[in-house]
Amino acid sequence: MKSARDAVYEALHERLTHGHYPAEATLIPQALSEEFGVSRTPVREALGLLERKGLLVAASRGFVLRIRGDEEMLEIFEVRAILESSAAAAAAERHTPVDIARLKEALALSSNYTEPADIRQALNVFHDCVLRAAHNQTIYDMERDLRDQIKVSAPWFTPTGRESFESSVSEHEQILSAIIGGSAEKARLLMLEHLNHDRDVRISQLVSRTMGVVAGESSAP
Repeated sequence: MKSARDAVYEALHERLTHGHYPAEATLIPQALSEEFGVSRTPVREALGLLERKGLLVAASRGFVLRIRGDEEMLEIFEVRAILESSAAAAAAERHTPVDIARLKEALALSSNYTEPADIRQALNVFHDCVLRAAHNQTIYDMERDLRDQIKVSAPWFTPTGRESFESSVSEHEQILSAIIGGSAEKARLLMLEHLNHDRDVRISQLVSRTMGVVAGESSAP
């Protein structure tokens, strides 16, 4: 049975990494305690864990989302690319038949789905399977933390239409082929190229949102 702290942590983690809270939101322990029906102690402990994960920052009235600046975001994208491309190379050398079955299943789902949100989720599962196939828990834990930090500061806005994912699905197919073939360096380079493309798209979306906010503020009375 989950502890009260773990239950609150998981619920808040899900919200933070799926865009539930706006960037300017303040998470107040007393309000969360009432919402979840638990005392303030497990709420404060859960918020503290999320702060240590780099998703929140303590403020005067509670905790606020940790929104990173441009330079820090570029650093996170760079480190994530190094970690996950290394994981792809390791997966090519260490994968088991079960790992390959999971990767194939995730990719098959991304090809069969028609809804963009479902395709995106299947591709996320594929990345998680690559990390698991590397059989390196340190890389797995570090990359997951970085991915969560990116989701808070630069959330992905899913485009409409399956055609928007065709090139991405193709990139994942090439990565899988390299992993199955045991081509570690090829898998590393393909994953690095894919993640750099993902970085560029996210940064473009982030800049577009920022410019929209600035434009809105400047035109306000």
